[in-house]
Amino acid sequence: MSGLTILVFMLWILKGAPSNMWEIKLPQKIDAISGFCVHIPCQFEIPDSFKPLLSQSAEALWKKTDIEGATVFSSARKTTSLLNGNVIGNILNNNCTTVFHNFPAGFGDTYFFRLQGHENLKYTFKQGVRITVHEDVLPPVLNPHAQVLEVLEGTKLTVSCSTVISCPSVQPLMQWNTQLEELLPPALQKDEVGQTLLVSSQMFNATPLNDQFKISCSLLYMQGTKTPAESSITLRVLYAPRNTIALVSPSGVLSEGSVVTLRCQSDANPAVQRYEWYKYNGNGKLELQNQGQTITMTAGVDVQGLYVCKVYNNRGIDQSKAVSVSINGCHCSIAPYIICGFLMLSLILITAVDLVKYKSLLKRLQASENTRGLMTYASLHKTSDSVYNVIQPRANRSEDDYENRHLSKQQSSS
Repeated sequence: MSGLTILVFMLWILKGAPSNMWEIKLPQKIDAISGFCVHIPCQFEIPDSFKPLLSQSAEALWKKTDIEGATVFSSARKTTSLLNGNVIGNILNNNCTTVFHNFPAGFGDTYFFRLQGHENLKYTFKQGVRITVHEDVLPPVLNPHAQVLEVLEGTKLTVSCSTVISCPSVQPLMQWNTQLEELLPPALQKDEVGQTLLVSSQMFNATPLNDQFKISCSLLYMQGTKTPAESSITLRVLYAPRNTIALVSPSGVLSEGSVVTLRCQSDANPAVQRYEWYKYNGNGKLELQNQGQTITMTAGVDVQGLYVCKVYNNRGIDQSKAVSVSINGCHCSIAPYIICGFLMLSLILITAVDLVKYKSLLKRLQASENTRGLMTYASLHKTSDSVYNVIQPRANRSEDDYENRHLSKQQSSS
């Protein structure tokens, strides 16, 4: 047989088994307001052997202080009872719910229910309810229950406000001092023992803006002259450093040898636990210089530059924007990495322009060389032909000269 089958079988046996117990279900305590009614939720159980004796004519009584104490209320003798009230529950349904009207201030005590019916049906239940009477309205209960509530930034919070209404016929006005994000308006509920509750809730995400914010819930009774009651929670929102700034004093260009002060400010909760000062070196990297919220230096060549403040707490880290310390008459650059960057950019641009010009000039030179070669070849070819043509006539003239010279010699000899 399975475990579930055994459990069902045992429950069936217990349900069918005769009851020999006298039991009652009551609130352990009730906070009443003097002059208002008191509502006591009440359920009871009696042994099966006594159930036939229970009838509508059964008498409901309430005793004070202990089970043998004085009877202060009887449903059968209302006019002579010390307390004015009614049993509003149905006794035949084991419901002994009772309402006392205009509850007096001096009657705060523990009360016990007694049932009296036919024959031997007479029993005072051993569990009682403690009624405390207050002159003023009790403050509502806030949950989480704390005067100061610490939460992390971004936490989704639900804050509820509740009060037990001891007199449901007179309900208070429940109000919040502010509405944050999502509000559930006041509504009536029942707890496990049947008491009436008035409950309202607010839901929101915690932000640094909520830090030190006071959330209040109040109760106001329109009837009578009771003073309103209020409960509150103060939020403490924990967050990493933010809005960090670095300050230079005095500002502007400083004279060598003067005193310069750097101060760091940041918004953090918990407060900043460590301050660190960094300076940009010639390579544009940060180097740790000092620690502390405030540092003091003597203006000089080694002091000039850009500074950054880093802050730490147990929630995170933040850093400021860079601030400049400028020294008058200092030969070193205020921001060397800026000037170096500008010079490098200029050099790159000049090199690029020269490279373009060089390529263009090279193309022109190559084109010029090609053209000159063609012209030289044509000139040489033309010159060869003319020389040849000139040489041939000169040879003819030489023969004529020879004949003339030979003829002259012959004439001379004659």
